[in-house]
Amino acid sequence: MQPVATLQALFYKPAQGAWVEPTDQLVLKRGCGIVGDANAQVGSPRQVLFAGTPSLQAFGLQPGDLQENLLLDVAVESLESGTVLQLGATARVRLMFLCEPCASLERLKPGLSCKIHGKRGMLGLVVADGTVRLGDPVWMVGDRFPVIPETTRGKFAEFVARIPPGKVVPTKNLLLALGLTTSYARTIPTMLKKSDPTLPVHRIVAADGRLFTQHLPDQRAVLLAEGVAIAGDRVNAAHFWEAESFHLLDP
Repeated sequence: MQPVATLQALFYKPAQGAWVEPTDQLVLKRGCGIVGDANAQVGSPRQVLFAGTPSLQAFGLQPGDLQENLLLDVAVESLESGTVLQLGATARVRLMFLCEPCASLERLKPGLSCKIHGKRGMLGLVVADGTVRLGDPVWMVGDRFPVIPETTRGKFAEFVARIPPGKVVPTKNLLLALGLTTSYARTIPTMLKKSDPTLPVHRIVAADGRLFTQHLPDQRAVLLAEGVAIAGDRVNAAHFWEAESFHLLDP
């Protein structure tokens, strides 16, 4: 099997808000991300950021400018969500969705965040442990996962549809699972009210477990029917869906 790319540069982020730092190797941990990287978090779809050299060349950038973890010599945006890449001997990453431009790019080069839209790279979820090194080949393996929509509404629908009966997801964990910042918290009531009626949105609760009865009048009754324990207006934390199950790690 021919490699589809080669690892041109490797980076890790030592702390939130810090710039990425170069390294010769990265250790990837299944379901968590890059060991020692600030974005390593169980349940997050943003554990790894791939970027491609074509984007750097097109916008006059240097390796690391896009805050990527892994730089490949291909246009990674052309790869489809759900694709699995094997890096080196054993590490595997499930591609999730395109990485949106952020304020750091605007500080780097004014106007870049608008120009680079759709070409910043792809975010991924680690599905197999391994150590990756500079120059390692990258293969596209046969495993396939479901495609993750690019829109916020699409991501919301895809995730909520998978919350199992008897479980609930607090809003802070919902944002984690969707790969959204806390600024999106104010949009959650609107998403609940305008969602497809077939979606089990009654399984979304406030950050502290409180019910959203103002927006979902039948929430208590439906959750009780599913065996969820509720004291006062709060769901028992024992029913919170575990972050380890937010995203599939096996096809």
